[in-house]
Amino acid sequence: MEVFHGDLRLYGQGTAGQMGVRMLRRRRSRRGVILGVTLATALALPFVPGPALAAGDHVRIGGLDKPVTIDIDHWGVPHIFARTTGDAFLAQGFNAARDRLFQIDLWRRRGLGHLSSAFGKSYVAQDRAARLFLYRGDMNKEWASYGPDAKMIATRFTSGVNAYIDYLKRHPDQLPPEFRKLDYQPEKWKPEDVVRIRTHALVSGLAEELARAKLACAKRMDLDPLRIKLQPAHTAKVPAGLDPCLPKDVANVYDLATEPVSFTGDAKKPLAFTRSPVFTGEGSNNWTISPKRSATGRPILANDPHRTQQTPSLRYIAQLSAPGMDVIGAGEPALPGISIGHNDSIAFGLTVFGIDAQDLYVYDLNADNTAYRYKGGWEKFQNATTDVPVRGQATSRQTLTYTRHGPVIYVDAAKHKAYAVRSTWSLPGTSAYFASIGYMRATNWSGFRDALTHWGAPGENQVYADTKGNIGWQPSGFAPMRSGYDGLLPVPGDGRYDWKGVQNASTLPHVLNPKQGFFATANQYNLPKGWPADKVTSYEWSDPSRHDRIDESVSAPGRRTLGDSERLQNDVVDVRARAVAAHLKGLSSADPDTAAALRLMRGWNGAEPLGSVPATVYLSYWQTRLNTAVKTALAPDDGGLLSQMDWLVLLDVLNNPDHWLGSGGAAERDALLLSTLRDAYRAARTDLGADTAKWGFTGSQRTMPHPMGTLDPSLNVGPYAIPGSATSPIATGNASYRQVIDVGKWDDSKTINNPGQSGDPASPHYKDLAGMWSTGTYFPMLYSRAAVERNTERRIVLTP
Repeated sequence: MEVFHGDLRLYGQGTAGQMGVRMLRRRRSRRGVILGVTLATALALPFVPGPALAAGDHVRIGGLDKPVTIDIDHWGVPHIFARTTGDAFLAQGFNAARDRLFQIDLWRRRGLGHLSSAFGKSYVAQDRAARLFLYRGDMNKEWASYGPDAKMIATRFTSGVNAYIDYLKRHPDQLPPEFRKLDYQPEKWKPEDVVRIRTHALVSGLAEELARAKLACAKRMDLDPLRIKLQPAHTAKVPAGLDPCLPKDVANVYDLATEPVSFTGDAKKPLAFTRSPVFTGEGSNNWTISPKRSATGRPILANDPHRTQQTPSLRYIAQLSAPGMDVIGAGEPALPGISIGHNDSIAFGLTVFGIDAQDLYVYDLNADNTAYRYKGGWEKFQNATTDVPVRGQATSRQTLTYTRHGPVIYVDAAKHKAYAVRSTWSLPGTSAYFASIGYMRATNWSGFRDALTHWGAPGENQVYADTKGNIGWQPSGFAPMRSGYDGLLPVPGDGRYDWKGVQNASTLPHVLNPKQGFFATANQYNLPKGWPADKVTSYEWSDPSRHDRIDESVSAPGRRTLGDSERLQNDVVDVRARAVAAHLKGLSSADPDTAAALRLMRGWNGAEPLGSVPATVYLSYWQTRLNTAVKTALAPDDGGLLSQMDWLVLLDVLNNPDHWLGSGGAAERDALLLSTLRDAYRAARTDLGADTAKWGFTGSQRTMPHPMGTLDPSLNVGPYAIPGSATSPIATGNASYRQVIDVGKWDDSKTINNPGQSGDPASPHYKDLAGMWSTGTYFPMLYSRAAVERNTERRIVLTP
């Protein structure tokens, strides 16, 4: 039952929008299939937003113990004030569904393998792939791994989502427009749906093994040190008994399981499955600054996770306030809790930490391909059947096959080989980000570290600050312990290469109150010097350029302000580019084009703002040519196996040319610099014209695509021109969420969430933050009840 006070209205749609909703509803049959028009025709109908809960709404929902107030501020941030923690999580679920129902329903369908029931037969293969990787272990162990109240939290959160779905059933005119456009209904949630889904987590290892196996198959492992510099120093070796020549499509099933949903724009098959573009911008920056380096006299904690840009945003900002809990920040809208933000005692932020969490196992099979070799005997596959409902067709029965190590993703029956993925995903406690329900309620460093022992995935650098002036760093995540092999290549599944358990935060390094007065991470190699070889979590890390720039900025003389951290998150200086340009000092050439190019680039500090001519020359024309030229000099007979070489290796070549290029290496290096710069200059002139003043950097054009953006481009947000590059702190605008926290004076903290808080295209908060984000502007992360009430533009009251 619900009682409403206030006007339920369309945002700016009026009666014409309501008529469109009624017309569409009249064309539906009881089965939800549109009558009189095809689905393709329905998709071509105007995209009509539905009404949303309006200011002053009072809603009665089942499951609440006591009334809950949701105050929504001018920037679309909900501040949830409840009298019990259970009610706070129920209201969080209700509100997430109110603002992001299509997004979280699609998240759940993709993760559980429920796409075909809504979108048809072309998604059956993706559904099967997702179901292969669901957690299938003991649910009691799964819940216990996160803490004593994990099941309660997930239960109350999903009850809140379901309460909003029930509300929509009684008020179908308020169904989000995507459901009406695609003609399907949201599904109810179960508590275990939150934690059984694994494929949304960022874990690594498999793709890297496959890339290295290609070199091993060609007997060119000598090229691997050029492809990527391993840290700590290490030489990868082919495991005994491995045939590294793998089927070319061995990872297709895994890729299907882990990629987002993408709809084709084909008018004849608008919902046909299409492969999503590969996104390579994952990463993050964070830092925590002690009071002795802070202008405020309090710690500052900053975080800008670099994940995919999309509409709606991957993140959702909310405040959860109840007795014993008052936390604000960003989480993923389909999950309870807050993973990046602060409570009334501590602040926290995360970036990806290097953990090789996967291995590809290769098995020899028996004659009829029903069993695999293991420890001198034959072990039967474990098979499970799963029924995949398909829209408009009969249910598709699928067989899922497993070994003791994990899901089988490929079987080569003719060669009697099988391939399975072992991942930390199969372990209890590895639901991505869910373990934040523990540390978001910690009140001190010891409680924070203890909570992180329950964090399974993904691997993260967690930074910390508290109101007592302490700052710290604690990496977290389950890291496989390997003995006798390094995890850098696939391994035989015959029992010689089994894991010996996993590490967690309790055995990983940590830092409390570092001498330098700050700690920063940007996905770079940061295991301590002398860290034991048997505890190395990964040998492959991100380029350190972003970290190096952050380090030099925060460590500069003087005390750092909140504004300094805001500017640093949007900083466009690329120290890698600066290092390359520095080698031009002292070089000259009689060639007119080379001399002109030297005049353009000499003295450049690596800054890449919009309008910069050197940034255009370097990013668009020079860096790829230089990389290719140095690669060719080092490996002229690579046979096309190296598309490019690791930039850490290239920089080492520039700095130590005699070591890499032999006697006379410095002269050869200089010749490579000059010839590639000349060619870059000539190519720029051909493309951009002779007037170099018109070569100003136009930046990266960032568009935030909606899942239905191919069907209706108006749902996409952007493009926006973003300065910088992938190796400057701004990271070409990959950070949709940013926060800068004034620890202890919480209302002075700042944040942004691109393109907006709401997933409702009719909401004023659908894309109202995109312009601010594109210019490096923030809004206040309000926390105190008084500050929230002064800035509340809508209030929703939930009552039992």
